[in-house]
Amino acid sequence: MKADLDRLMVDRGLDAFVVLGGAEGNHVLKYMTNGASVTHTKVLKQRGENPVLICEPMEREEAAKSGLPTLTTTEFDYPALIRAAGSDFEAELRLLAAIFERYSVRGTVCFYGMEDPGKAFMLLSRLGEAIPDIRVTGETETTIFDEAYATKSEQEMAFIKDVAERTNRAFSDVIEFIKQHRVLDGRLVQDEGAPLTVGRVKSFLRGRLMEFGLVDDGETIFAVGRDAGVPHSRGEDDDVLEIGKSIIFDLFPRSLKHGYYHDMTRTFCLGYAPPEVQRAYDQTLQAFNAVMDALQVGERASLYQDIVCDVYEEHGHTTPRSHPGTVEGYVHSVGHGLGLQIHSRPRFRTNSDDLIAAGQVFTVEPGLYYPSRGYGIRVEDTIYVDAEGQIHSLTTFPKDLVLPIG
Repeated sequence: MKADLDRLMVDRGLDAFVVLGGAEGNHVLKYMTNGASVTHTKVLKQRGENPVLICEPMEREEAAKSGLPTLTTTEFDYPALIRAAGSDFEAELRLLAAIFERYSVRGTVCFYGMEDPGKAFMLLSRLGEAIPDIRVTGETETTIFDEAYATKSEQEMAFIKDVAERTNRAFSDVIEFIKQHRVLDGRLVQDEGAPLTVGRVKSFLRGRLMEFGLVDDGETIFAVGRDAGVPHSRGEDDDVLEIGKSIIFDLFPRSLKHGYYHDMTRTFCLGYAPPEVQRAYDQTLQAFNAVMDALQVGERASLYQDIVCDVYEEHGHTTPRSHPGTVEGYVHSVGHGLGLQIHSRPRFRTNSDDLIAAGQVFTVEPGLYYPSRGYGIRVEDTIYVDAEGQIHSLTTFPKDLVLPIG
């Protein structure tokens, strides 16, 4: 949580950090500004001090919604810096130097956020040269934000529950839309007789997401038959929905308001399920339930990958443990952390040292994939561990394989 940032800065020997870049895709900026809609800003935090936000004058009111002390670039006479510098890059360099001087920033300063790599390299190299009292640094692998994100505050959980509720409703609306179609020669058809396609379903979904204040950035997985057997196939727009074929519907939108994600997957067959698909589905539910029954605070996240591998290997499927690099059978880890990023900590892969902890939000999503046999299966809920260590699913949609049609 954000309350851990000062401790994490001490652990890493950081005297201050700065978040740079535009808002698009900048989860660190979203985190530090409490979801405020600022398109380009800077956040400075010194150890033991509250963060401060520096924005363009025209964004001052939106920036103030962050709840952070807010200054505009005008207070650093930015127009004069631009005139004196002769280029936007030089002016930004001088602006950062002026901010550091205003707040007497010294020591080791770490930088985060989203910026063009070349520009960031030049900016940070020059900044370190221009201010001899600071040492510019960065982080790889697990950053302070990776650790802070791993547990959620009450405000963050309110955001996550909100996006979960709206995602479940949008998902339900799509299923009802599909069920309203009739079957002709084994295919779903629309009122005018044209076949119902993946593209038409996604078009309906986008409209519902907009109604609920959600966006999927075109990443939703709605994959039919063989494509369902390739875990990250998004599905082909021209594919027609047919009875008896497995369909993986993986919906992971973010809120337009606060940027937090929900993630849920259901597998269904229209009308009926072939016996092999039904068996694979039952085995996947067995793996899912085995994980849910075993989840507890303090346990290694990697244990739950082993539990899923145990179930699937018992039924004769290959897994990453039995056959590293396999592309059929069970091919991925059982879950991932979730929040302002679609993938974050805790990590559930075999070599993970992460522990299950109160305040975490993560997915549980076992699956089986057989493109050579024309099907794939995945079941996924988003899970929350409350302050008392109790386990809750935020995904309320039923887990029925067969979807009645007509």
